Amino acid sequence: MMQKLIKVGNSKALTISRQILNQVGDVDMAKVQFEASKKRLIVDFNPQEVIDSVIDPEVYSVAKNLLKRYDKAFAELAKK
Repeated sequence: MMQKLIKVGNSKALTISRQILNQVGDVDMAKVQFEASKKRLIVDFNPQEVIDSVIDPEVYSVAKNLLKRYDKAFAELAKK
């Protein structure tokens, strides 16, 4: 699959199709590796591996629950 890169400020963003998101499930994070020698970007959606490698699982769980619980309040604050 070929995917267009989108300019975001001084960076480029890669969108992930709905078809792929449906297969990987509800994910908030992904582990990204770049293999410079092969010019290859690897995106790993394995949730437990991503959480364990990026952040303490207990901290992640608490943060996710807070965001879910206070989603509307955070959205209102962001408007101000």
